[in-house]
Amino acid sequence: MKLNIGCGVDYREGFINIDGSSEVKTDKLIDISNESLTDHFEENSVEYIMSSDIIEHHFHWEAIQILKGFYCILQRGGTLDIRVPNCDYIINAHLPTETKLTLLFGGQDIPQGVDPTMDESRKKYPQYFCHKYGWTEDRLKHDLTLIGYNRLEFKNKNTNVLCRGIK
Repeated sequence: MKLNIGCGVDYREGFINIDGSSEVKTDKLIDISNESLTDHFEENSVEYIMSSDIIEHHFHWEAIQILKGFYCILQRGGTLDIRVPNCDYIINAHLPTETKLTLLFGGQDIPQGVDPTMDESRKKYPQYFCHKYGWTEDRLKHDLTLIGYNRLEFKNKNTNVLCRGIK
């Protein structure tokens, strides 16, 4: 079983697509800010979890609980792929201040002009577009290691940190 957590408009075939918004196509409507995935999936039942641009929308202590929940439902040898904004890059890049602020704190309720559907969703659910914690490769490495993930691999893609952790 493969999960796409916080799928938003990125619905993927072959995955169980999960999001907290009823405005997007999902297979399961779960607000991971308020519900644990362990209430919906058995321990050691998931082979792969993709979590793109969702962890930063939680306070650090909430993110740790979510990452622990991911670990609990992953099978031994299961893979967690995470994408978060790369705060090291964003802070040090030669970018306009407004761009840095949007990348660091999320678009929040401010229309971005890229996708009208997403702009409408921002107005209706601004809480899903706020970044509540800034992640770096070092912080992810530290926290994921403490939870129990091993064989961590990182790829820094300018504004994003891509991390793969194996249980």
